[in-house]
Amino acid sequence: GKSGLAHFFEHMMFQGSKHVGKMEHFTALEAVGADLNANTSSDRTYYYETAPRGALELALWLEYDRFAALKINADNVENQRSTVMEERRQRYENQPYALSRIELIEGLFASWELGHSTIGSMDDLTAAPLEDFVSFWRRWYSPNNVVLALVGDITEADARAVLERTLGRLPRRAEVEKKHFEEPERKAHLYLSHDEKRGKLPAFHLAFKVPAAPDADALALDLLAEVLDGGRSSRLERKLGRETGLAAQHFAGIYGRRDIDVFHIYVEMSRPGADDLARAKAAVRATIADIAQHGVEADELERARVAFEAGWVFAKESAEARAETLCRFELYEGDANRVNGVLQRYRAVTSDDLRRVAQRWLTWSHELEMDVIPAGMAPPPDAGVKPKEVEKAEAQLAAMLERADRDRQREAAAAEKLAEQEREQAEATQKRAEAAERVRLEREARKEAAEARRGELQERRRLATEEKRAAAAANREAADAKRLKLQEKRDADRQETAPAGEPGKASEPGKASEPGKASGPAKPDDPAKPDDPAKPDDPAKPDDPAKPGKRDDGATPRLSEPPTPQPHPLAPPPEPAPEGSAAANSAAVRLAYGRRGDA
Repeated sequence: GKSGLAHFFEHMMFQGSKHVGKMEHFTALEAVGADLNANTSSDRTYYYETAPRGALELALWLEYDRFAALKINADNVENQRSTVMEERRQRYENQPYALSRIELIEGLFASWELGHSTIGSMDDLTAAPLEDFVSFWRRWYSPNNVVLALVGDITEADARAVLERTLGRLPRRAEVEKKHFEEPERKAHLYLSHDEKRGKLPAFHLAFKVPAAPDADALALDLLAEVLDGGRSSRLERKLGRETGLAAQHFAGIYGRRDIDVFHIYVEMSRPGADDLARAKAAVRATIADIAQHGVEADELERARVAFEAGWVFAKESAEARAETLCRFELYEGDANRVNGVLQRYRAVTSDDLRRVAQRWLTWSHELEMDVIPAGMAPPPDAGVKPKEVEKAEAQLAAMLERADRDRQREAAAAEKLAEQEREQAEATQKRAEAAERVRLEREARKEAAEARRGELQERRRLATEEKRAAAAANREAADAKRLKLQEKRDADRQETAPAGEPGKASEPGKASEPGKASGPAKPDDPAKPDDPAKPDDPAKPDDPAKPGKRDDGATPRLSEPPTPQPHPLAPPPEPAPEGSAAANSAAVRLAYGRRGDA
């Protein structure tokens, strides 16, 4: 394989570049008061430099030079090969219990990509040729595969300007394919044993493959680890420390990997003996089983949450820690801004979440168990066999889950029944509302129809009234015209049959001629005596009401006129009839008729 190359370049990047000599990257920055180093995990290599504001351009130029032209030659590779192999000896092979952690990860994951160690194996480090280092650098150390975070006393505009003068000059290389690795869940318990050559006391590991952040289960598992091993009040400290003294040290936590994470419990025993080893493992499993069955108390969860928040905040006090956190969120979750919601997401975790993830992930079938057996100690006789306590706890959990499932089914059935009743009530209410609405609409329709009929009847009445009035007016006009025509005929007849007057003198209109005197011919155009058909009857000579139709002067009786109706005293004076109208003609007829009656 090719394990260890990523960590190897953590060293190679300080071995000089085109314009910078070996280790001058360190010396140039340390000369201005900077602090710098690097570290490598299973998912990334991280370089950091904390420098004064005035040395920023120097630091970025040094990065540009080693990204553009790193010196990868045989001398540098061999020098660092020896350095890395010696680091492996110091940190792992010569450290008690350290190699067991490498074997644990290799046994936990099925794929080489997820299961190999970061520092690499001695065989791979020894066998890697120069070409492997050159191709690794060209593939991974390209500007389009870098996440850069600048934190401190600098504005975005100033940062962009200095980056354009330094790292911005680097050409892009081939795009890096970003893979995400998946593995099937473990379905069967796995037991491993590690022969410990350095440690004198036994130890054991319990490891589980679990979801990685930002999965919600990862957050709950993180707080569950805090409940198990977060300080003096934690459950493992009580069970393995204060109450029994079984453990010299213990740890519970998650690794923080990108694709698939690891929930790891590690216990180093305080005294030798397989019995104590079994008792310690039983205590750990019983603690997890209790959380799986009953969850955690509210105050216990709150203490774990406060401890996590305090650690999270205090760890971000330095500019270097903030820069590393921003890079990690951008690289792992694709958005550095998600760092702002971390505390809110952890505050949303409940006791039920801790119980659920314990039931889901921290089970016997998901567990990798590794005993670390020092020289001279026999392995436990029942190693890898499911303990009766685990079987009992599983049976209790299964019964509890079955009861909970039945309760959920009953609750679901009751909820469904209630929902059905509510639906029926809603449908009945809807039907009543629809019926009431139909009645209302029908009533409004009838009302509108009645209003329409009433309006139509009123309109017909109005039209009929107008027609009657028009007919009456037409009748009156016709009668007036008929009377006028009859009067004109009578006048013509009288003109023809009237006795002759005195020669040269015409009879006065409206006045009878004296007996024995003929009317004379009329004087034409006599201005002194014009005919005045509009002159009213002489008021000084009224008709005698006691002798109707008979005049006292022996003249021909005149026709009587109907009495003129007198207006009410308070009524306004009548408007004069328009000239030529039927009313005016009728008045003229009556006046002429009265005068002719006097003749």
